[in-house]
Amino acid sequence: MCSLLAAHGQDLRTGVPLSDGTILAAGECIAWLDAEGNVLRKRIPERPITALATNGEHVFALDSEGRELLELNADGEVVTRNKLPVQGRLRDLSLDGNTLWAVTDAGEIVHGNSASGWTVLDFNDRYAGYYPRMDLRAVAAGGGSVMVAGMQTDGKPAAYTSSRGTVWSERTLDYAEMGVQCPFTADVAGLYYDASQDRFYLLGSGGSQLALPGCSHCNSLTRYPVETLYARIPAGDGSLLLGSDGFVIKIN
Repeated sequence: MCSLLAAHGQDLRTGVPLSDGTILAAGECIAWLDAEGNVLRKRIPERPITALATNGEHVFALDSEGRELLELNADGEVVTRNKLPVQGRLRDLSLDGNTLWAVTDAGEIVHGNSASGWTVLDFNDRYAGYYPRMDLRAVAAGGGSVMVAGMQTDGKPAAYTSSRGTVWSERTLDYAEMGVQCPFTADVAGLYYDASQDRFYLLGSGGSQLALPGCSHCNSLTRYPVETLYARIPAGDGSLLLGSDGFVIKIN
């Protein structure tokens, strides 16, 4: 366990693996990490980066303004800026092949790409009276499905899944602890799809990591000694977890 950037007050909130085996992580700074989480180099972006996504060829990002989809080069510099047809501020990104998924603070779910165009669903409008209104904060795609997550107006976390982004079903977030079913109550901070395990991970406050496998009765919670977990990134033979106050830990 190592808090690599805490002394500089620079959180890393998001990250993606690069083709050369390093990890691009970002937040208040942009950093290149090795598979153990050691900082190789870093730079300060124009604005804090809040989300990263890659398909191995392109790296896309969102900054704290959430108004444009950014594409970064290998040096973490912005090479293109694109406006997506949304009303709210972009909160998170995920890439599944050439399909980019994003969510906004206005409850919009958008998917597509610049070549084929964009499809936008207003989740709160579509499911008014059926599901509670959502402040969408995170998205992850893979394994033939996509998951979005955030907070309901009553302050409870919730997640929804879909195969194509047209029909959404609520995903149970209850988990078993000491033989007792417990509700997941953390504030949502991130989502990640792990292809090697074919499962999603929901990250949040209290150092919470909720594993969401295909079996909804098999959810499991792990807590780490950090106020908030932001991201989970594949790294060599394991994964890196990024959290508040510069928290970085390698897990297997």
